[in-house]
This record gives sequence, structure tokens and C-alpha cells, in this order.
Amino acid sequence: MEENKKEVFLEVPYREKVSRLFIFRGLWGFVMIWPLYVWMLWMALVVFVQFWYMLILGKRHEGLWIRQVRFFRHLTKWSGYFNLVVDKRPKFIED
Repeated sequence: MEENKKEVFLEVPYREKVSRLFIFRGLWGFVMIWPLYVWMLWMALVVFVQFWYMLILGKRHEGLWIRQVRFFRHLTKWSGYFNLVVDKRPKFIED
């Protein structure tokens, strides 16, 4: 059996000058995460209450359900913004 061996080269450009905003990206990410973390703790309590409500009464509470949906909508939108804080990945395979 013959194996086709291809060499993969990765070039990462070196830039001596760096924007000062680049340095504070990690801090900005940290600032963005804390309010979401507090909201996640609140949502854990909401999910716990919703579970017992469904277990005892056999139906969902509409207000708690709306809060969960609102949280996951915001989380999805937020993750898009948070991904802009990190660098793009370098190309490993050229098109």
C-alpha cells in the first residue's frame, strides 16, 4: 500500500506593534462573563423550581419557561459577540 504524504506548513506572521486594545481583550472578556455568570446562577434556580413544578403539577409554568427562553436567546446572541473578542484561527489548509 502506498501512502500519500503531504507536508503541512503553517505560517503565523509576527507583528511587532500591537494595539493597546489587544492587550485589554482578556479583561474585557472577563467583564463580559461576570453578569452572565450571575444570570446563570439565577437560571439554575429557575430550572430547579421548574423541575419540581412540572413533577408535582404535571405542567410547565409559563413565566418560568419564558425566562428560560429569554436567557438562551441572550446567551446565543452574547456568544457571537464574545467570539469577536478572540482571534481568528490561522489557515491550516489553503483554499
